Amino acid sequence: TLANHGIDLGEEHPRIKGLKKVVATLEGQIDNRIKGILAGLGLRVNSSQAQVEQLQRDVDAAKKRESDMRKTGREYFDAKRELSNTTRIRDTILFRIMQEEVDLALPKESTVEITDDADLPIKAVRPNIPLNIALGVVVGLVLGVGLAFFIEYLDTSVKTIDDVERALNAAVLGVIPQNVGSLLDEGDESPHAEAYRVLRTNILFAGRQSEKQTTFSVVSGGAGEGKTTTMFNLAVVFAQQGDRVLVVDSDLRRPSMHRFFKLSNKIGLTNYLLGQATIEEVIQTTELPSLHFIPSGKLPSSSMGILSSAKMKEFVAEMKSRYDYVFLDAPPIMGVSDASVLASMVDMCVLVVQYRKYPQLMTQRAKDMVTKVGGELVGVVLNNINISQDSYYYYYSGYYYDYYYKSREKEESADEAQDGKKDAKLLAKADIGGEDEKPKY
Repeated sequence: TLANHGIDLGEEHPRIKGLKKVVATLEGQIDNRIKGILAGLGLRVNSSQAQVEQLQRDVDAAKKRESDMRKTGREYFDAKRELSNTTRIRDTILFRIMQEEVDLALPKESTVEITDDADLPIKAVRPNIPLNIALGVVVGLVLGVGLAFFIEYLDTSVKTIDDVERALNAAVLGVIPQNVGSLLDEGDESPHAEAYRVLRTNILFAGRQSEKQTTFSVVSGGAGEGKTTTMFNLAVVFAQQGDRVLVVDSDLRRPSMHRFFKLSNKIGLTNYLLGQATIEEVIQTTELPSLHFIPSGKLPSSSMGILSSAKMKEFVAEMKSRYDYVFLDAPPIMGVSDASVLASMVDMCVLVVQYRKYPQLMTQRAKDMVTKVGGELVGVVLNNINISQDSYYYYYSGYYYDYYYKSREKEESADEAQDGKKDAKLLAKADIGGEDEKPKY
């Protein structure tokens, strides 16, 4: 080796020096070659890494495009349609540009001569005001009618007799017009009284199953549906037909029936049930001899279960034996349990539903609460109908007015005709007798 030769020949020997130069040269070449190889490998590694990163980005982009294409399929078709429109617009613009270029290429001098000046138009061509007004009216009507139908679709309240029969599977016994007051004030010949007479007839002949059913309760799902007014006027109509009728205000928490009769509420049903008064002491007479009334009385502090007591059942049985018909006014059945208790005690229940007030679902629940406690629902009364705005109900209620007023007009015409004939006969008799004085009646 070189080390052995160096020992033998010495470090300064020319041969040794030559060999060292050769070794140094070879080592430099080897280092340079290694560095070149390493640099090349580094470049290839960097290039490979860049390719890998680019491929990874391409893969991620492809995955994202695939995901976006699934989500934006509609956008693709919209873009395609927009491209088509843009292409068409571009073609139109290019065509216009070509036309302009052709026009610019034409000679500048014009051979056109003005023979007559243009006349000013009498009215503007645009905008066409009459046409715009007509279109506005038509569009407004269409939108208004559509909005009205949409609002009607959203309204789930009871609006027609079909709504009642479909939702409750119960017959409509009567339709009561709007703004009905007390029949004691209006009289038995008012057109409103005829509506309640029809209701009475339907209850007796179409609703109840037996003549032994003589106790009533008029119930409603919510407050303000006209339950108390309906019961009061129905009781008045029964009494006007000669029946002995008793009205009991069983709405202990919010009594109001005594205001219709214009009587006192100091002593009533609660006083009897608590043993503070007798039946004779709580029964009050009214303007109609055959119509009696028992107010609710003051609500005691210990009123829990007072209507479901055995004495209340005895009271109902006793009143049923004394009167032809007994009406028990009850609170809204969706509010307190008293109405359900009363519904289970009476022979018949009539459900009052106010027109366009509560949803049909609430009316269905009111009916279910009556039937669950064993009450017999004989029918439904649609109350507070605006006949002037809803011609659907004209057949059921509007004809009451025509019948009433036309009958009165016929009677007055007949009376006038009869009086005229009587006057003519008396005048003829006076002429025959030679009398100049007026006939005596």
